[in-house]
Amino acid sequence: MSRSRKIWLAVLAGAVALVTTFFLWASWKSDQIVTELKSIADRIQPEPAWESLDTQPPMAAALCIPLDGPCSQYSYRWDTHRKYGEGDLEKYIQQVSLSPREYKPCVRNPRFNAGGLDCRAIGVIDGWNVRITITDYGQEDDAHIVQIVVNKYGY
Repeated sequence: MSRSRKIWLAVLAGAVALVTTFFLWASWKSDQIVTELKSIADRIQPEPAWESLDTQPPMAAALCIPLDGPCSQYSYRWDTHRKYGEGDLEKYIQQVSLSPREYKPCVRNPRFNAGGLDCRAIGVIDGWNVRITITDYGQEDDAHIVQIVVNKYGY
């Protein structure tokens, strides 16, 4: 085998090793990010009767360029099957240990959304954006949704 051929093979082997190492590191970092996001989202304590509405699998990325939405996100969504109770949003804020930067209290407005709720608390925990929302479409609606979203790049 010629000397130049050996050099090219060594360069190729080095490039393959470098790419493999990068992908292994990115996978490890992504797993770390999901674990961190999940640890914040898991602070909400759902009641046994709540129905999980898994709408989005956890997403994470070691390297992220947010062109079409957040790269790193974890969320839970539940149908509580019970009407909103006074102080529910505040209870979830306390469970998560969130200091809201934005707070929209749960007040029914009969002229908006058929009298439904659309309340939220948004803040930052450990550098991650956290949003807790409670929604329904009026007193008689069967769906009463509680959601927590933890992500890096806003909503």
